[in-house]
Amino acid sequence: MSGSGLYAWARMTSRLSQFQVSGLEHLQAAQARQRPLIFAAWHGMTMMLVGFFANQYDLTRLVLILPDDWRGSTLVVFASKLGVTPFPMNLHGDASMAAARQLANLVRQVKAGQDAYITPDGPEGPSYVIKPGITYIAQKADATILPVGAYARRGYHVPRWDRYVMPYPFSKIAVQIGAPLVVEKGADVTAVSTHLTHQLHHVTLQAAANFYEKPFP
Repeated sequence: MSGSGLYAWARMTSRLSQFQVSGLEHLQAAQARQRPLIFAAWHGMTMMLVGFFANQYDLTRLVLILPDDWRGSTLVVFASKLGVTPFPMNLHGDASMAAARQLANLVRQVKAGQDAYITPDGPEGPSYVIKPGITYIAQKADATILPVGAYARRGYHVPRWDRYVMPYPFSKIAVQIGAPLVVEKGADVTAVSTHLTHQLHHVTLQAAANFYEKPFP
């Protein structure tokens, strides 16, 4: 699907679907810290969360990290049409100076006040395995990580590693925001990644539970 096609699908879903958002108090607590936010979600959740951001958040504040490979041009169009700032970068663990400069530029943008959306198991998996970049960025930029999960029963499930869900218009979508996480200087990043993994699993399962247990308006 083209970038324009993805945008049209996302906007239609955002306008025509019902969203049940739980955990807004966690977003408010993170915002009260008055530091940049990093929204973290498993890669397959992204299209379910577009409507949440479009309806509950100023998208112009958000930087979307994208792979700088063959998928980049499509996703840059998608992000730009949404009003999000696209940030293509090497996401394959390349230790080159160019990759290091990209990471440093991203940290500067976040540190200057932009929020970010990161899928820590992307862009190619393995699923539910966090790469170290998110903890590094949060630590260097003194940003608050907010784990987010989503669930929709009706949607197209893309048959690939991340179980990517494209929710249909008129869907009911449950979104769960988890407790904010701050990566202190000198923190054990392995322990932080383990904790974030548990948090992301928790909000994902809770979103599914909320879908069935709480009535939509």
